[in-house]
Order: sequence, then structure tokens, then C-alpha cells
Amino acid sequence: MKREGRISVKQWKSSVANMIIIVLLAAGCASSGGMTDTGQGAVIGAGGGALLGALVDMHGDPLAGALIGAAGGALVGALVGHHMDETKQDLVKGLAPEINAGQAQVQMLPGNSLQVTMTGQTAFAPGSAVINPGFVPTLQKIAGVVSRYGKMTVTVIGHPDAGGTVEQQQWLAYQRAEAVRVQLIAMGVKPILVSATDNPGNQYTDGRVELILTPIQKS
Repeated sequence: MKREGRISVKQWKSSVANMIIIVLLAAGCASSGGMTDTGQGAVIGAGGGALLGALVDMHGDPLAGALIGAAGGALVGALVGHHMDETKQDLVKGLAPEINAGQAQVQMLPGNSLQVTMTGQTAFAPGSAVINPGFVPTLQKIAGVVSRYGKMTVTVIGHPDAGGTVEQQQWLAYQRAEAVRVQLIAMGVKPILVSATDNPGNQYTDGRVELILTPIQKS
């Protein structure tokens, strides 16, 4: 898979602005009544996920803060830790069967982010990016907690199986992450808050799926 060279800040901001227009137009079309709920999720989700991928790197940009804040709200000071601690408690409670079976793990990361890890055997068949039917209830629990608490972004990190070329592994990892992202959106998580990545710097090749829940904070 060929990677493009770095673009200038001006070009990047212009691309983000264009993406914002596309997402807003898609949202307007979807809300006009001419599309089904599934179609709305596909259109807005595709643009929203790409947009979030750009926004997460726009540190200090008022526009990024306004868009993310409008979609999920923002936290201030000591409320951040309290909010994410409650989120973790609900995740641990809801995912207790999966955790006890060794299929899932929930842990707090530095900066009050949460990491939810699911094993590859739970999420996908070997070499496949099609979500296992048995994994859907697990995602429903996670989507329910994320939607209920809000004020956080979700980064889905896919991982490949062992074997194959680097390009094949990277492609499979991304397709798995994207499949989970689309599923979460279909379950009610706001599209602008969810992104998917293959995290090429990670060395895991056991098919696991990781979700990083990051609190949205007011600077």
C-alpha cells in the first residue's frame, strides 16, 4: 500500500474544511427524508469517520473543538476523571461475561482514556473482516455505554492475523477496524465521534480489536 507524502498545514486545513462541507451536506440530505436510517448511517458515517481522523490531530483548533463539542459535549477539570471512571465501571459491569471468559479487558490509560480490548477469536474468523455474530452483543453493550455517557471519542484499532505480507496485514487490520466503526454507528454512536485505524506501528498479529475511549475536554 503506497503512502502519500506529507502535506502542508494550509493544504490540510483546506481538506478538512472541504470534508466538513461534505459531512454537513450529507447530514442535510439524510435528514430530508429521502434516505433510510441505514443509508443515513452509511453516508454520514463515511464522511464523519474521515473527518474525525483529521480532527483528532487539530490540537487547539476552535473549529475542531466546536464540532466535537456539539456532537458529544465536553468535560472540565475534575469531572473528566469522574466521568471516565463511571464509564469504566459500567463497561466492566456490562462486559462481565466476556471479561470472565477471557474474551475482553477494560483498563484505564494515562489521561483518563479507556481501552477496551477484545480477542481476535471473539471478533473475527481468521483472515476475515466480517464481524462474528457472537461479537455483535458485545459491541451493543459498548455502544450503549458510549451513547449513554457521551463526551468521548472512540478510536477503533484493528489488528491482523499472523502471516501474509505487511500490506495484506495492514489492509486486513483496517478493514476490521472499519467494520467495527460502521457497526457502532449503526448502533447509535455518533459518526463524527468514531474513527478507524490499522495502527501500523503496533506489533500485535493475533486479530484483536481495541477501542480507545478518549474524553472530550475543554481547554
